[in-house]
Amino acid sequence: MTTGWKYGKPVKEKLMALEEPGKVLLFDLDKGLVEDVISKFDVGAVAKSLQGKDEKEAYKALEKLGKDVMKLTIELADTKYMDRAGEMIEKVAKQTGISFPHRLERYVELSILGLRPTDRWNITKATTKKLALQVSACSVHKALEAAGVKGLPCKGFCFASFDTAAEKTGDKIKTEMPKTIPQNGMCEFHISV
Repeated sequence: MTTGWKYGKPVKEKLMALEEPGKVLLFDLDKGLVEDVISKFDVGAVAKSLQGKDEKEAYKALEKLGKDVMKLTIELADTKYMDRAGEMIEKVAKQTGISFPHRLERYVELSILGLRPTDRWNITKATTKKLALQVSACSVHKALEAAGVKGLPCKGFCFASFDTAAEKTGDKIKTEMPKTIPQNGMCEFHISV
């Protein structure tokens, strides 16, 4: 029995424990995940390697990077850096049969934090039909601009990472990008099932 509160008074209720006895699990991102991802991928070096390439070629290279970053993020998030949030999301999905958006959202958020911990982003909608994400400060886009890479080939990075996460979760997604940093000051992604 766990003590809970109802109408300002303590009551005993059967509440689900958020931890397993003897097993410490964090609710927040372990900094080790960031260190592990950043040690394997250097966005600045990738951007410099794309100097002089056309947008199509740069898109393909960034698509591969997006897949690789997400694959590593998923591997680390589900093993070495599993946290309470991850365990609870998996338990709820298993019990309810509802995967989207929370399982995909977890991987997307961890991927952003893992490779680009200083980026500014926000989840603006999360329902069982649609996930909306805004990115207003993107280190990938900034690195490409600094390297003189033209266009928006980083779209390939984001779309590929979302698709890779969806492959893992088993969600069949459709992704749209109605806003971009160059035109709107932010990239906005609408991911729907």
